[in-house]
Amino acid sequence: MKAGRHRRLLAPAAVVLALGLALSSCSSTATSADGVIITANTGASGAFVRNFNPFLPNQAQAGYGGTVYESLLFFDMAERRPPVPQLATAATFSPDGRTLTVTTRDGVKWQDGQAFTAQDVAFTFDAMIKHPELNTNGLTLAAAAAPDDHTAKITFAQPAFNQLWGAAGRTLIVPKHIWEKIADPATELNPNPVGTGPFTLDSFSPQTFLLKKNPNYWEQGKPAIDGVRFISFSDNTSANQSLLAGKIDWGNTFVPDPRKNWVAKDPKTHLVPSAGIYQTSLVPNLTAWPTNDLAVRQAMNLALDRKRIVDTVYFGIAKVPSPELLQTPRDDGFRITGPVTRDPAAARAALEKAGYTRGGDGIYVDKGGRRLDVSIKVVTGYTDYIQALQLMQQQLAEAGIALTVQQVSSAQFNSDRSTGTFQLLIDGLGGKPDPYQLYNQVLASATTAPIGQKAASNWSRFSDPQVDAALAAMAGTDDEAVLKQRAQEIGRVMLDKLPYVPVFQNSPNATFLATKVTGWPTDDNAYALSRADSFPDTGFVAKNLKPVK
Repeated sequence: MKAGRHRRLLAPAAVVLALGLALSSCSSTATSADGVIITANTGASGAFVRNFNPFLPNQAQAGYGGTVYESLLFFDMAERRPPVPQLATAATFSPDGRTLTVTTRDGVKWQDGQAFTAQDVAFTFDAMIKHPELNTNGLTLAAAAAPDDHTAKITFAQPAFNQLWGAAGRTLIVPKHIWEKIADPATELNPNPVGTGPFTLDSFSPQTFLLKKNPNYWEQGKPAIDGVRFISFSDNTSANQSLLAGKIDWGNTFVPDPRKNWVAKDPKTHLVPSAGIYQTSLVPNLTAWPTNDLAVRQAMNLALDRKRIVDTVYFGIAKVPSPELLQTPRDDGFRITGPVTRDPAAARAALEKAGYTRGGDGIYVDKGGRRLDVSIKVVTGYTDYIQALQLMQQQLAEAGIALTVQQVSSAQFNSDRSTGTFQLLIDGLGGKPDPYQLYNQVLASATTAPIGQKAASNWSRFSDPQVDAALAAMAGTDDEAVLKQRAQEIGRVMLDKLPYVPVFQNSPNATFLATKVTGWPTDDNAYALSRADSFPDTGFVAKNLKPVK
């Protein structure tokens, strides 16, 4: 997930899509003639494209990931718990971590009636080897085979213990008997998907598509609801209007003060989970002044009043972050310190120790007379981020740093972020199941690139041999003690070098309406991610919902 994973409240629009407010079947006060159909909005705006290619991410992926197509295992990224068997009843690595043996589930059928076997699993991974553009999880695949109908063996080019999530949790398995006839799977739109999942595609239009219950689903008694309708709006303001009018059961947009504007309507049925998995951070360009100066990053880190930002912008639903960039409370066992204490005086002292002098306007200048004016890029319309930046401007000014906010389009932001055309960004990092995956995403030398070239995910251009060695050690083991030791080594580097400056742990911006169904993930039972666009969690949640009796 990139910048689009956080759907925020956009600028108000004059026109609301008539569909969102007019569809009687979307009403939360009654079920449709087809049974209990819930309505979900993933935050998507504009028209849906009838593209259900399970290999490639696209606008509709949240709608079919876990619903129509399934993975081998389900990983709960909200809490540390063993993965839940899905199409695989077991997935075990060889002692050297190079071969993953998968035992497939008996009695599963594709939605066209054909039997699911291990041949389908081997075919799916072999397709990614033959067509590397399909390997969107960056797996180091070497070979895939099925010695019998119940066993698949996936071979990796290196120890791959920490690729289990990508291989078993993020790879959607496709039917061999259909996809072996497709010449170019990278360009296939797959308008009529055939999966093993709890729901099947019933109807589609550019504004809405309906997934109906799969009557032959392998998990007995599931799904208990009759379907999920996904709808798109012209913008998030329109989505919020429909949500507040009771037309959406599962929302995904930023509702200002949701406890007051949503939960207070009926605390028993209007629910807002607070567990978030993304760490919103300041992303410094480590190749150019002033953000390549550690003293400047230290001053910014000490100047921020994170609790005020959380309370003011997110009304206490977001969290003060881990300074090691880890997800809390899930990864608290890997942490080595508590939250950063705001200290503007210490921030100023750090700058003065590095040779900066304070100007008459209160802003520091370096020895060459350059004023410490830092520009930060944010996507236009991300009003929660923009409000947070307004608070940060005041807080950094107290420490002697001027912050200039540059609002740019989403396309421009993504381009500038990947090529390093910025001084500072505000962005959501993470969305990974464990510390290794997170640190590998944002700190590994392999995931960055020289300025001007596109970095994969290490936007700050950080590179450190100690971190790379620790990551390599984590990738090659499943020993929990070693994983913790190495993660803490990386955490100390995070604290010392500040390649990123965490600001807050995001609220998920998820809302539930429990008038028709129960079983939503909550803070007390975070069995899956709560957002409607959390692939493949959307399907896992939907199949665990139950109609209100």
